[in-house]
Amino acid sequence: MKTKLLLVAAIVLVGAAALAQLRITSFNTSGELTWTNSARVGAYRVAWANSPAGPWNTFDTLTNLNLILARTNRVSAQLPLSNTPAFYRVAWIPPDPIGTWDYRGYDNQGALVITGQLSIASTTVLSTNPANPGYGIHGTWDLQFAGQTTNQLMSVGPQIGTGNLGGTLDIGYARLRLAWPPETPDNSIQIFGTLWPNTYTGVWVWAAGAGGFSAVRP
Repeated sequence: MKTKLLLVAAIVLVGAAALAQLRITSFNTSGELTWTNSARVGAYRVAWANSPAGPWNTFDTLTNLNLILARTNRVSAQLPLSNTPAFYRVAWIPPDPIGTWDYRGYDNQGALVITGQLSIASTTVLSTNPANPGYGIHGTWDLQFAGQTTNQLMSVGPQIGTGNLGGTLDIGYARLRLAWPPETPDNSIQIFGTLWPNTYTGVWVWAAGAGGFSAVRP
């Protein structure tokens, strides 16, 4: 089998350059493609073409090559073998929080207690340090109680209502932290989790309670 390889990495977040270093390190005759990135956690997409000039094609949806989620900066993917020469490229998909997220919060027993939406309107560059690039997050929250008991209501803290939120995004680890209401930091909800292209999951913490959450961007 004759196979050729080309690397192209797209690294952009909300109009600001993200400082990642994506490099292909090996591509063997069995079709295993390996690359490294300065980002320790990230999402990637592999595409193929018959020419370095393209057009570039996505792989069949039965493969995982259109969206690879990795919690390591050394990633491997198995490409379908081809009898004709082909070119491949790997693109890093930077974590992008902008948009409206459907939010579901759970108590420490896993029962649903909060539903609603988080809306991320804008980001602010906090650091362009290649070792720790980061952004400030600005948006709003609109949440309702979805639990069944008074005890659940007492444990969720100031998660019910509407208002502004703020937070930070660590690009290198795809780690998004949000908090609200910002005007009462000693009595605010904080949520911590991993931000993938259209999902955001993790834990929420309050002075008198904690639980898990999941959020999806439609």
